[in-house]
Amino acid sequence: MKEIVRPESLHLQAYTILKDTIITGDRKPAERIVEAKVASALGISRGPVREAIRMLIQDGLLHYNGGYVKVYEPDVADIKELFQCRESLEVLAVSLAIDVQDSKMFDRLEKNMKQTEKAINEKKDLTQMDQDFHTIILESSKNEHLIRLLDMIKTKIHYMRSTMEANFYPTLLEEHQRLYEAMLEGDKTKAIDLMHAHIQKGLNNVLKTIEA
Repeated sequence: MKEIVRPESLHLQAYTILKDTIITGDRKPAERIVEAKVASALGISRGPVREAIRMLIQDGLLHYNGGYVKVYEPDVADIKELFQCRESLEVLAVSLAIDVQDSKMFDRLEKNMKQTEKAINEKKDLTQMDQDFHTIILESSKNEHLIRLLDMIKTKIHYMRSTMEANFYPTLLEEHQRLYEAMLEGDKTKAIDLMHAHIQKGLNNVLKTIEA
C-alpha cells in the first residue's frame, strides 16, 4: 500500500489509495473492507478512512452487504445496466463533440490510434488506450455534467474488466478509426450508429468472458 503524505487531505489520499487497490484488483469482489485495518495500514485515524469509504460507496465501488462494507461484485444484470447507461451517454458525448468540432480533439484521437496500433503490434494491454480514446471524445463534448456521470460508469466498467480479465476484441482499432472518420466528416448519424454498435460489442465481449 502507498504511504500517506501528511500535507494533503487525508481522506482524499485514503480514497485514492483504496480506489486504486480496488480498480487494480488487489482487493477482490465481495472482499470485506475493515475500517480499522485500513486506518492501521495507512497510519492514520479512522475518521479519514470512514470518509474515504463513504465516497467509494457513493462511487459504487463499495457497498453495504450483511452489515459489512464490501467490494462491489457485479452480476450480469449490473453489467447490462451499466452498459445501457454508458451507451446512451457516450452517444450523447459523440453528438456534442461533433457539434463543437474541436481541432485538438482530432489531433489527440489520431495520436491515440497510433499508440493503440503500436500496443497491438507489441501485444500490450489496450485498456488505457481504449479509455483514453473515449475520454478524448467525452472531454470534447464540453458538458461537465456528462463528464462526471460517465466518469463514474467508466470507473466501474474498468473495474469489471480488470477483475474479469476481459480481453479486447480484434476489431477495436478499426472501430475507433471508423468512428474518428465519421466525426471528421461531421456525419452525426453515422457516428451515433457506430458508437451504439461499438458499446454493444464491448458489452457482448464482457458477457462472453463471464460465460467462458
